[in-house]
Amino acid sequence: MNTDKNRELLWRTVPFVMAMLLLALTGIPASAIFGREKAAPAADAGAPIAQSIDVRVYRGIPYTGTLAAIDREGGEVSFAIAEQPSKGTVTLDGETFVYTSAKNKTGADHFTYTATDAAGSTSAPAEVRITIVRAKCGVTYDDMAESAAYTAAVDLAEHGVFVGAQVGSRRFFEPDRAVSRGEFVTMALACAGIPAGDLTMTGFCDDAEIPTWAKGSAVSALQCGLIRGVGTEGGMAFCADEGVTLSEAATVLNRLLRVTDVDLSDYDAGSADAWSAQAVANLESVRVIESGSFSAGDWQRPLTRGEAAQLLSAAMTLAEKKQESAGLLSGLFK
Repeated sequence: MNTDKNRELLWRTVPFVMAMLLLALTGIPASAIFGREKAAPAADAGAPIAQSIDVRVYRGIPYTGTLAAIDREGGEVSFAIAEQPSKGTVTLDGETFVYTSAKNKTGADHFTYTATDAAGSTSAPAEVRITIVRAKCGVTYDDMAESAAYTAAVDLAEHGVFVGAQVGSRRFFEPDRAVSRGEFVTMALACAGIPAGDLTMTGFCDDAEIPTWAKGSAVSALQCGLIRGVGTEGGMAFCADEGVTLSEAATVLNRLLRVTDVDLSDYDAGSADAWSAQAVANLESVRVIESGSFSAGDWQRPLTRGEAAQLLSAAMTLAEKKQESAGLLSGLFK
């Protein structure tokens, strides 16, 4: 019985095998046998170049992202959706898009967009490739429906980094609440899977003011070279309860991710921010920080919890991609 089935399967595959041999031996275009693939619209002459983007979203949670394009003359561009997604919806406001998957959908989805310059030249469509996953943590927030950081907040919960407060049956992330240096360093270590030590003495001159929960993180971050402390008259201090700034957060993440330095010759940073300009520029180059999302005056103010979540989530995504690439290369050269 099995022999008959195998013989039938073999004969069914013969036409396909013969067609592939014909292609290989004669050089006949595949379209002549299988039909032509629908061609994407061509770009206008001198048009911008829209960038393809890969994103991971959680089922039913709005994802906010930024479209990107390179204009040959450095001018401003406008964006338009060319092809709608099939498993969700997308809205566009300027360069910012919000994608929300249907509640029962997972897997792959995509949409395409174009960029148009001031002269009216339109790019070829670029693809936003979407992977929809179900959050195993089951965390949702009652105060995040309109927040661009909603996906990042769920991502932190999914990875066991941070979960917002629960009041009764409702959970709140408080995206506008300021993040302290102690909180950010602790979350950054958790994102990287670096354990915090169980210590009661840190060696910082303000050790007595450092909360017990933050002491192990402070020591681990110092030993890993992620922080150095703040110079004071009494010595190097951790300043755990002070708000963490973009400059400080970017420096920690740049050291953690070991991003390759980019050229700063055309980078505009104020004198007060010069010490962290390399870190910020590096993170912008790998889209851990979205270019233009922070103005020059924002570098020294405390980050909000929503902003910190977006940085940390993007850092985890980049680290995962690096690990996948390293695994692929090691597999190729075994």
